[in-house]
Amino acid sequence: MALTTTVGGVWVLQALLGVESMPTALRLKPFIPSVHHELIVETTAGPVPIAETAEYLSLVQAGAISPSGAVDDPVRDWMTVLGRPDRQAVLTIRRPSGQAVHNGELPTVEERVVVVCRYRRWLAMAARDGNEMVVDAVGETDDPAVQADLMCQTLMPALGVAAPADIDGVNIPADLMQSTLEAAVPQGRDATIAAMSRLGLQPQQAEVLAAATRLDDSAMAVAMVIDHDIAQHVHPRVVTVADTEFGRVSITTSTSADGKQWLSLWPATTDAVREDLHGLLSAPRAAA
Repeated sequence: MALTTTVGGVWVLQALLGVESMPTALRLKPFIPSVHHELIVETTAGPVPIAETAEYLSLVQAGAISPSGAVDDPVRDWMTVLGRPDRQAVLTIRRPSGQAVHNGELPTVEERVVVVCRYRRWLAMAARDGNEMVVDAVGETDDPAVQADLMCQTLMPALGVAAPADIDGVNIPADLMQSTLEAAVPQGRDATIAAMSRLGLQPQQAEVLAAATRLDDSAMAVAMVIDHDIAQHVHPRVVTVADTEFGRVSITTSTSADGKQWLSLWPATTDAVREDLHGLLSAPRAAA
């Protein structure tokens, strides 16, 4: 069963198990043995032993730590995978907070991050939503295809369900799209639509893409893959899913045979998103 805890609770587990770092996307404090070796924690009441903190006691109550101070074996295994991944699948979801935006202020967003890590044949996940953390097993297999399936099955529910936008798909040179958006988006919605139309997009396609850039109106999820070896390698391909007032679209990148980068805007059915995501997760491991 999954462990639900807090950001502080995960750090307690890191300290007890000697897990120095967690996936960067989760934005968690590292455990530094040379600094934290005495397991004394600064609290509002002053420095206290880690075993006397509310986070530690909540983990005991949840069964993640025994009364004698031993970390539950499954939790230990999950933390090992999360702390030593050879591959990470990262899904970052940003949604409008719903708070009023005043003149000159940027729209505020709420962020949820889901990370699935693979260490050899073992897979585990961690999700952060504000101060809440969920840690769980994902599976165990040596088969890369099954590993991609397990990652996909874990990430898909986080996207929820939405109706696809009623548009035709379109492919655009990625560098041209990027430069156009960088110039047009700061000028507002109408300027963005006009710029997209000049690239040859149909009116509805331009409307949808302009809507996807507005953080106060649209939700956006970005999936990426990171491989770890001697160095970290972030795969250049990403899968983006945007929920707009016109429906859900996927935005993916690809490389043609001549090396040219393309951006694809497509109505995002559940099956289409799953196919895009599975393709990303099936990418061969990057060369060391």
